[in-house]
Amino acid sequence: MGDHDLGKISHSENGHWVLGDDNHFPIQIDPLISIDEILIYGTFIKTSGEPIYTPILTSMMLENIIGTTLDGYGICPGPVTFSIYSKISIFAMTPEQMIELISGMRQLIDYVRLSTAISGDYGDRPERPDTDALLPPGMVH
Repeated sequence: MGDHDLGKISHSENGHWVLGDDNHFPIQIDPLISIDEILIYGTFIKTSGEPIYTPILTSMMLENIIGTTLDGYGICPGPVTFSIYSKISIFAMTPEQMIELISGMRQLIDYVRLSTAISGDYGDRPERPDTDALLPPGMVH
């Protein structure tokens, strides 16, 4: 297990752990009602030039509900945040496998986060016409 650096534990309370520091994107670990299952997830707030209409805590609560109902894993792109979830049985994985899962999840989140930030200025999208059939005039983003 010493070959992998997951970062330090930056927060721990009531079984909820946050792994991450200045050099590591925070990954959260929560025990579920079933004692042998845990939810591993990472969430970041999207960067956008548009105003945020949905309160962040409401969005995160809805994503958390979605994440805890997943069978195994999932991606939840909310209106404000983006989350990646994995629900695992602690008896089905070795510590080394769990480290690999957390490392892979962190890499995927970093990739999506950076991709979202880069494309946030719509630099990779084709030019959109001044009118849009789905939105009334003046509502084109």
